Amino acid sequence: MDHALKMDRIYAVQRHFYDVTRRFYLLGRDRLLEGLPAPKNGRVLEVGCGTGRNLERLRRLRPDLRLCGLDISRKMLETAGRKLEGSGVALTCCPAERLGCAVVGTDEPFDAVFFSYSLSMIPAWGPALEAAWALLRPGGTLAVVDFWGEGGLPGWLHWAHSRWLDLFGVSFRPELLGYLRNMERAGRANLSMESVRGGYAYLAWVRKITD
Repeated sequence: MDHALKMDRIYAVQRHFYDVTRRFYLLGRDRLLEGLPAPKNGRVLEVGCGTGRNLERLRRLRPDLRLCGLDISRKMLETAGRKLEGSGVALTCCPAERLGCAVVGTDEPFDAVFFSYSLSMIPAWGPALEAAWALLRPGGTLAVVDFWGEGGLPGWLHWAHSRWLDLFGVSFRPELLGYLRNMERAGRANLSMESVRGGYAYLAWVRKITD
């Protein structure tokens, strides 16, 4: 099945109570938003913005920022559009790996781009990350918060959690951290990482040096 259609099918109903349920296990999102290193009046893009929950909170935290959001699901963007109506936040429907200047409608680079529990849902996560990286200015930051490990959960609870995530197309991606570390080794970036809830999730800050 086409990935966009799959996401629309999954979230056609889920989007109406998504924010209420996800706050219990999408941990570290607010830490990312509060620590996002964007200058005054800077441009920020969220890839996989879903219902617009993060963009709404970031707009309240930093009303000076110029915000954009991208998601593959038109259903999710309908919810985000209602939530952010009149806010000036630009929303676009597009697969993350096809992200580019034509999609966001400007050649002006972003000061920060972030993925909040979205790379674990994107099949072509490598091209998606590189597409976002290409839109980031030198010195800008790519931020990622996503699942890491069991985080001290009992075995049975970790199993149940994994099965639950499978229902929504989520896949643990331990190889993603290796990819980010290789970007640093190649001299493309400076990487710093934080553990969220004892290793349940991680928060990565990737400052761009070169493409």
